[in-house]
Amino acid sequence: FKPVPYWKVIALANNIEFTHPKDIFKKSELDDFKNIKEANAETIKKEEKIPPPPPFDLTSLQKEAHSKHNISPSGTLKIAQSLYLDGLISYPRTSSQKIPEQIKPLEILKKLSKKYSETKLASRSSPVEGPKSDPAHPSIYPTGDFANLEEDNKKIYELIVKRFISVFCPDAKTANKKITLTADNGKNFTASGLIVLEKGWTNVYPYKFEERSLPDMFGKTKIDKIRFDEKMTQPPNRYTAASLISILEKKNLGTKTTRSMI
Repeated sequence: FKPVPYWKVIALANNIEFTHPKDIFKKSELDDFKNIKEANAETIKKEEKIPPPPPFDLTSLQKEAHSKHNISPSGTLKIAQSLYLDGLISYPRTSSQKIPEQIKPLEILKKLSKKYSETKLASRSSPVEGPKSDPAHPSIYPTGDFANLEEDNKKIYELIVKRFISVFCPDAKTANKKITLTADNGKNFTASGLIVLEKGWTNVYPYKFEERSLPDMFGKTKIDKIRFDEKMTQPPNRYTAASLISILEKKNLGTKTTRSMI
């Protein structure tokens, strides 16, 4: 990989940084921005509903355990198999993101409520599901039984429990704002903001929004400064154990059981 220099163009207005949406690779093109002194501001606001992520299949559990707890895919499979043999979760070697009515999910939620107060937020009549299915097994779900667990076993179990509860919880709701500054020469800059209106399922399952409050802006706006940040292109990220699992799945290499060993 050979790094290549490029520039990000930043406009400062009202103590807010606005970014030109395209990276500049020709230094001569920076001249088009140097004399910008004002721009026309437009603010677009919209609310967005964000549904909970679907139930775990084995691959998504392995990725999430690696991301949140740095547990290897093979370690996650080993722990999940142990939890299954102890009767705490369903069969883990599954590709499904479905929760069929046959497993009586509402009864499982009732059992979990003895230990997890978050179940009171589970107000959906039917769960959020993903597109993947497995003719042999449903998604990974807790049985509603409990045991004294420690360290990584407890972390994996609680990921499964809270994901299961969260798919029965309401959507999160955010207020999104995008401000666009357009100069007379057509060059534009944008800044985005987000405020959480309702946390919904994120009260149960760990997820963090990057909140940023912005004022409404309309009409002619003074540009206080144009800044050019020089950067270098970066090589593609190296594979992690979790991302390699995803690639193997996409290319249909190995099976859900053998990919962590590969």
